[in-house]
Amino acid sequence: MGKDYSTMTVSELEDLRALVLERIGAVPAFRRGSLQVGYRKCGKPTCRCARPGERGHGPRALWTRTAKDGSRGQYVPVEHADQVRAELDAHDQFLSLVEDYVEVNEALCKAAVPAPAARTRTSPGPGGEKGGPSTRA
Repeated sequence: MGKDYSTMTVSELEDLRALVLERIGAVPAFRRGSLQVGYRKCGKPTCRCARPGERGHGPRALWTRTAKDGSRGQYVPVEHADQVRAELDAHDQFLSLVEDYVEVNEALCKAAVPAPAARTRTSPGPGGEKGGPSTRA
């Protein structure tokens, strides 16, 4: 959202938070990662894919994602590539809504803590200002 929430009341922020949470719940099934669709050469010197100008075997759809122990890949039937793209887009939508939810919650927290009162400047105490030069002889 990237919106300035400082002008909103706590009630408006709570309503907005509920709305964003509702939208998060409405996000369809999703998956994280990326999808590449392309052709691949098998590496066998006598295969048709090794001929000059040949694109290779495929098309193939490879869905990749980062796991705790490294990158993972899985081939997906190419006829399901559009479905996987839609699921990846839904993940992007989910992440955007979560970011909005965090921003609204931070605004609520900020609204619950009053701003500190303006400090008035007073004359320094007997030892002068902190960090200033020493007045001892």
